[in-house]
Amino acid sequence: MKYTTYLTKKSDIYNKPLKGENMQINGTNSLDFLSINPNSQDSIERIKEAASKIDVSELTRGYHMQFMQQSFELSNGNFNMQVGFMSLSFGFNNQDNSFNNFTQELKDLLNQNIDITGYSGKPIGDLSPQEASDLISDSGYFGIDNTANRIADFIINGAGDDVEMMKSGLEGVKEGFAQAEALWGQALPDISEQTMDKTLDRINQAIMELSGNVVNVTA
Repeated sequence: MKYTTYLTKKSDIYNKPLKGENMQINGTNSLDFLSINPNSQDSIERIKEAASKIDVSELTRGYHMQFMQQSFELSNGNFNMQVGFMSLSFGFNNQDNSFNNFTQELKDLLNQNIDITGYSGKPIGDLSPQEASDLISDSGYFGIDNTANRIADFIINGAGDDVEMMKSGLEGVKEGFAQAEALWGQALPDISEQTMDKTLDRINQAIMELSGNVVNVTA
């Protein structure tokens, strides 16, 4: 396992949105009807009018893009947490085990990513050096197997038997990994590389079982 310090990168890259399409019909969003409150006759008429303009393929593409975005956020958040905790653990071992010696930027980044991962344990600021290290151990919440299964389960369960939806989720995972690399400014450590490999293996296997076709899963 590589122990590189990842402490000097800018956290504002994390919030860069996944590129997608804005579906416009006659200058309006084709999905606008989904947010209309159907409690009046006027609203009902607006729903009918908006629905009549919808191309089913556009609606499906919208669902796929939304799922890709969600997959991107989950993937990116988990990989950022892995690298962040590795940086903290490495720093603990070289700076007299003092959490307070680390930059506020890094702690802010971890807190920014924590909710999307589903982690509900001890607050980051209250973790001891050993507890931070344990989170990325083999059995830790952000360990290789637990993280890979968490991401893959979201894609596989969320897509169901829709192979195209699953492929969209796969693309989101790959984009999340790439964005994490952009955030930290270098290749991610071994723990994240191995997590990515296991995640892609599981998703690709599910796609193969649904369609019989293996897609390119190179991160």
